[in-house]
Amino acid sequence: MRQRAIGVVFSGYDGDGAKGCRAIKATGGVNFAQDASAEVGHMPMSAQATGCVDFVLSPEKIADRLLLMAKSSA
Repeated sequence: MRQRAIGVVFSGYDGDGAKGCRAIKATGGVNFAQDASAEVGHMPMSAQATGCVDFVLSPEKIADRLLLMAKSSA
């Protein structure tokens, strides 16, 4: 099921996460990007600039949200 796709973009230099976020959002999925805690913010900022990121959180909070999503879909 494509609507169950999830993207998570963490610290990095390239903008390739942005391309993935667009593809995931186009199929009805959900995207996460690391917040300002990223050691290198280029990749998460590029993803956020697409407008396709649903949640901007710390890695710990991303994990918490993913667990909640998994539990609610079980």
